[in-house]
Amino acid sequence: MVGLIKKKLGSNPNDAYYLVNGKKIYSRLYAMTLAQQMCKTEDPNELWGKIRFVYPIEHKGPEPQKSIRELYIQRAKQLRENNEYIRIWASGGADSTNTINSFYQAGVQPDELATYVQYPGEVNASQNSEIDFSLRPFLKKVKHWWPNIKIKFYDVLPEHYNWYSKNAIEHWVAYTQLHPPAFHSQIVYELYPELQELGEKYQTADIYSGPDFFIGVDKKGWYYRFLDKGFNDSFNAPYQTYFYAGPEAKDLTLKLAYNAKKYIMKRAENMNIPFEDQILGEWGIKSSSTPEMDFWDWDNKDYDFIKKHNKWVNGLLNYGSKGSLRFQNMISTITGQTTLMNMLSFYKQLNNKNPHWFHDGNIINDWVGMRTEKVYFEIEKL
Repeated sequence: MVGLIKKKLGSNPNDAYYLVNGKKIYSRLYAMTLAQQMCKTEDPNELWGKIRFVYPIEHKGPEPQKSIRELYIQRAKQLRENNEYIRIWASGGADSTNTINSFYQAGVQPDELATYVQYPGEVNASQNSEIDFSLRPFLKKVKHWWPNIKIKFYDVLPEHYNWYSKNAIEHWVAYTQLHPPAFHSQIVYELYPELQELGEKYQTADIYSGPDFFIGVDKKGWYYRFLDKGFNDSFNAPYQTYFYAGPEAKDLTLKLAYNAKKYIMKRAENMNIPFEDQILGEWGIKSSSTPEMDFWDWDNKDYDFIKKHNKWVNGLLNYGSKGSLRFQNMISTITGQTTLMNMLSFYKQLNNKNPHWFHDGNIINDWVGMRTEKVYFEIEKL
């Protein structure tokens, strides 16, 4: 029996959330449903005036003098000092690899490195190319750093997927992404209750690397903001803490914003675009792809392989090589096929009833993203 998590565990005022009629909601589906119920007209756009995405960061000020690597170290020490138990969720990607390196450079050790492996149809090869080509080799190095560190792989198996599709399909959709072979972090806590129990016993930080963010400039100045999609990994998962751009990590957040500004201005200069006061716009920033973020240990051949083979394909069920592998795994067995049919049936009903919730009216293109308010971060020195 799966122990469903229906309310926020270990919540704090710094968590991201949707705000609907003054109520904090940690699920896109339930927030959209409530906002839709409040609408008085047939105009689908009325919905967007009743729901707001909030990540309570409003850091402003001059660029911190410390280097970004010094601030990574400062952040790792801060997290270690403030928590009895630290679990870093490591995918093998650039962000989590840099997070782990930051702890090592800071001379502090997390208690656990964890990842989850998704098997939607059958148990065979790993369903995540980053795990095989990047995380596993990296963990060998980590074991030399910290011989006593706990390394855990949490498996989500075909019978788990199938149980949700039969018994809790709305719950699955409410707390995961709209890509049938995949899921998000809360599911692991439901399948492995020891994760919850440990969090109840110790002051715990479950560290997620993101979120990515947007940098922009308009007539009022430079600003940053966040997109809800990057938070859907862990909206309702207990004890989550973001390593980068956290409400309690002002200097690191500001450094990321200023470095992102430098990156955009440098690109404009390289393209011979006169930038100041002429080019207005907003750009999504992926920290791992921005040289100014100065990640540790991210020039290895394993990642070169991932970058070459893991292309994003918009508008399709197979979102790149990882998604293709999982989808192929799902349709390779009867269990996986019945799970998929159950999920797609629910998705179809949701899409038919609320096409305006999704990009181009199609649920396969995922939710229409919501962004936080702009934070104009540049202010004169006091």
